[in-house]
Amino acid sequence: MNALDRAIGFFAPHRALSRARARQALRIYEGAAVGRRASSFKALNTSANAEIQGALRPLRSRARDLARNTPYAARMLDIITAHTVGSGITPVPDTGSDRYDRRLENLWGDWERHADVTGQLSFYGMQSLAVRAMVESGESVIRFIDRPLDDPRRVPFQLQLLESDFIDQWRDGLYGNEGHPGTEGLEHTRLGVGLGEFDRRMGLWLNPNHPGEINTANLRPGVSTFVPQDELIHVFKVLRPGQVRGVSWFAPILMTARDLADFIDAVNVKARVEACFAGFITNNDDSGTDLFDPDKTGLGGYGANPDAQITSIEPGMLKELRTGQDIKFAQPTTASQVAPILQFNLQAMAVGVGCTYDQATGDLKGATFSSMKAGKIDFRRLTEQLQQHVVIPSICHRTWDRFTSRAVLAGLLPERRDPYRAQWVTPAWEPINPNDDIGADIKAVRTGRMSPQEFVAAWGNDWRKVQDQAQAFYRRGDRMGLSFDIDPRRIDQSGRQQPTESAVGDPPAPPPQDDAGAPPTTPDLN
Repeated sequence: MNALDRAIGFFAPHRALSRARARQALRIYEGAAVGRRASSFKALNTSANAEIQGALRPLRSRARDLARNTPYAARMLDIITAHTVGSGITPVPDTGSDRYDRRLENLWGDWERHADVTGQLSFYGMQSLAVRAMVESGESVIRFIDRPLDDPRRVPFQLQLLESDFIDQWRDGLYGNEGHPGTEGLEHTRLGVGLGEFDRRMGLWLNPNHPGEINTANLRPGVSTFVPQDELIHVFKVLRPGQVRGVSWFAPILMTARDLADFIDAVNVKARVEACFAGFITNNDDSGTDLFDPDKTGLGGYGANPDAQITSIEPGMLKELRTGQDIKFAQPTTASQVAPILQFNLQAMAVGVGCTYDQATGDLKGATFSSMKAGKIDFRRLTEQLQQHVVIPSICHRTWDRFTSRAVLAGLLPERRDPYRAQWVTPAWEPINPNDDIGADIKAVRTGRMSPQEFVAAWGNDWRKVQDQAQAFYRRGDRMGLSFDIDPRRIDQSGRQQPTESAVGDPPAPPPQDDAGAPPTTPDLN
């Protein structure tokens, strides 16, 4: 105990005790220690929104630059989007009524092709683009657009996909109520997000046009308006409690990726310089005779060129130097560490974004079956978490609820007490070893660990359609007198002929009975 602690202990024992406890805690947790080693930590006791406030725009613009100009970043963006959405996360109506389910399937199939209000994308294309924008920029916005009932067969509802730039982050403070329709219950605004009681999300302040657009900046006033929460979807991954805006997934790797890009550029420049084999001609003739002058030499020879200057070199160049002029080159060391440095940084980038090294680079050298499978298990868990916690609750469920409500209002669906529910089928996971993986799934179904519906859905299919298509296939084959070795009614799992046959969809024939209803007895032939 030093003199200061002794003095504090004399006048304020409780204060001295708290200082001693804090000092002891710092000794236990090295990460909480204060000193030279800890000086690089940027440990600020700020909220998630305070940390995001000044970083939103630079992180977003730098992440977009990275995706535009860095091939590995663009590849990571494509990988995460493709595995999360694939060709689309599709709904399977589950209302408990086959009639309602088929009606919903027909309405949805017609609507999703025209879901984009701009007429460019289907609903599944908008899913993919919304997730891509969320990963790259941190967030995206989908706005519900109610349409007039021009076609009585189509649900009058479309979607508008917006970049996060449309959110007016400068709306920060006490905005709402007076002069702003739809802001009832709005208590304050944080970074363009309207918040109510208990910080419940009430909506977004959206600009009428993209702030970064140049040629349309003067078409409409750039004053943001409030859009209620039930009129839009704000898609982003929440990283901390209370967070109201999303952060680019590239944020942890921006500096690493930038340094790696500069390193690769330097290596390429060095290789180009080394490839520029050039020859230089020197002339020690001090007389200054210009052998190019026929009046002086009559030879048309190759004397020194007084205007010769070296500013650049190129492959196969032969350059004549001036008299007394010489040229020297730097001799850099060989870049033998390029491959390890490149691999280490790419591994760090892949981990920072959430994919595997082989996915980000396509490099399968040294990969084994076990390592590939182990990596894909972790990646699959992360992707399923993103699907079940972000994409399906925000994009899919919200859109489906709006779709069914507008279909009821348009008279295309009847009102019912129970909601029109749907199950969402995610993209299938391609097995690394199909025989083993599918065999394991079959065992899981047989033992009750997985239902047949879950097994079919795991391959991205609707189990009802699979059953209907199988029934139609085998019935048509029966009518045509065809037999297939994949028919489970005739061939068992071992490839042996089944003892009995029955038509698909028909119940098995009951055993013969006598007049009393009992099975007939076999006559005694003796």
